[in-house]
Amino acid sequence: MFLWFIQVLRVCGRELLLVFRDQGVVIFFLLLNAVYPVLYALIYNPEVVRNERVVVVDDTRSQLSREIVRRLDATQEIAIAGYAANMQEAQDAMHRKECYGILHIPREFGQSVGRGDQGHLSLYCDMSVMMRYKAMFTALSNVTQAMGNERMAMRVEPVVSMSGAIVENRQVPVGNPAMGIASTVLLFILPLVLQQSMILGIAMLHGGSIERRRRNGGRDPMAIEASPGATIVGKMMCHQIVYVIPVIYVLHYIPLMFGFPQNGNFLHIICLAVPFVIAVSFMGQTLSAVVNERESVFLLFVFSSVVFVFLTGVSWPRYLMSRLWWLVGDCVPSTWMVNGYVLMQTNGSTLYQVQHPYWMMWLQLPVMFTLAYVVERFINRRRYRSWIAASEDNPRILTRIDMAKNGVG
Repeated sequence: MFLWFIQVLRVCGRELLLVFRDQGVVIFFLLLNAVYPVLYALIYNPEVVRNERVVVVDDTRSQLSREIVRRLDATQEIAIAGYAANMQEAQDAMHRKECYGILHIPREFGQSVGRGDQGHLSLYCDMSVMMRYKAMFTALSNVTQAMGNERMAMRVEPVVSMSGAIVENRQVPVGNPAMGIASTVLLFILPLVLQQSMILGIAMLHGGSIERRRRNGGRDPMAIEASPGATIVGKMMCHQIVYVIPVIYVLHYIPLMFGFPQNGNFLHIICLAVPFVIAVSFMGQTLSAVVNERESVFLLFVFSSVVFVFLTGVSWPRYLMSRLWWLVGDCVPSTWMVNGYVLMQTNGSTLYQVQHPYWMMWLQLPVMFTLAYVVERFINRRRYRSWIAASEDNPRILTRIDMAKNGVG
């Protein structure tokens, strides 16, 4: 047991040396975590938009339509830029970027409302920025609901005089006081940045080892003689050490810098991140089996970040996913980390209250370790032994294979 622990420490030291000698790995492990969260936050900054210019096409020209326009102009989301004679004139104004929305009030709107029927308004938005659509739609919904409540109150005035109102519309944002997109989306993205950067860095380290073995007859001069279990645990310890600062920076200081919800306890967040980093390390070592060159990580793993985003439930609820994608999401550490982290930061949940995601990540560890062990012992090491045997028969065979893959010779 003592010798096994010594092997673990030697592998960890070797891995740390390789990490800080490799510029590509340093970019993935450190620079990517430092830059990407800031870049994402700046893209969505400011979180909300104010006074978006809207042109009105009023075909009914009634007191009711003028009241709707007046109230819309009084909201903080919309600023009425003017009236247009018809839809073509309004569309031309939008094409010239004189406005970003068109409100069309049809001719029959006033008559429909006067008869007690449902009136219809049409809102056309510039969808180049989703925040504009959200702001305009929110303002129009609030104004029409308020005016609808007032007209209904006039019909049942005795009831209203006793109760005050029939329907009261009040927004009370709890987890996201700013009601901004960044506070909603970025908290889901931050753990995914950590996961993707670690997987890419681990795969690039493995690709570098493969290239060294091809140049040296199947042997890696930087390799440490250790058992498969010691190799896996030693690499995991290295990743834990390297990611101490990125985890604190991304999960704590990025929300602090940009004013995202920060209702979680710092120590609880760190405790939640411990099994997450371990599980991602084992998953990265498992996935690295398909890497044969350093550059192949860009083709194999970069696209997976989009898949992992969807599996967390940020864009589509997990309970509405098919059983297949539900199970795939359960096997990815970021799914549980994201949901636990968001509950902590937005709702102020404690580690005990997010114990299901927490224990699910701990449950993933033996599964991920077993997969990494199988890959290390029965795939990687068998490949290395076959390369060594082939190189002993023909010392240049691995060099020729490498040259052929790169279209040389």
